[in-house]
Amino acid sequence: MEARFGQQALIEPDELWGRADAGIDDEGELRDVIDSFESGPFADRAPHAVEAPFALVLAGQVVRGRIDAVYREDDGTFLIVDWKTGRSGSADPLQLAIYRLAWAEIHDVPITSVRAAFHYVRSGRTVEPEALPGRAELEALVAG
Repeated sequence: MEARFGQQALIEPDELWGRADAGIDDEGELRDVIDSFESGPFADRAPHAVEAPFALVLAGQVVRGRIDAVYREDDGTFLIVDWKTGRSGSADPLQLAIYRLAWAEIHDVPITSVRAAFHYVRSGRTVEPEALPGRAELEALVAG
């Protein structure tokens, strides 16, 4: 994404935490993943933000992260997309719930104006959970 949309890398790829989780073993496999992305629904869409950093306080705990991509929809809402490049076809929707809340609060938009989805690059499948928890439910989970 960074290379495609002209953003300078903030961190060298070999320094990324969790890089081994991507499941890309060699240059040929990387090319396959890139080809899958380029034939998918987001290939020609320019993101509103890429690798957007955030810090969110939930139940007294600071949660920090980076949102892979945010798209501005024609109706003024936002779509957060988290790219999944590994072979697994599953991910935890709580990740999207945190991203959604962070984007809404940082940008002072109603949480109902922010949708979130996982895009499994290898299969081209996009999964948008129907109901993501809001602040109260996330704080209850963090507080235990």
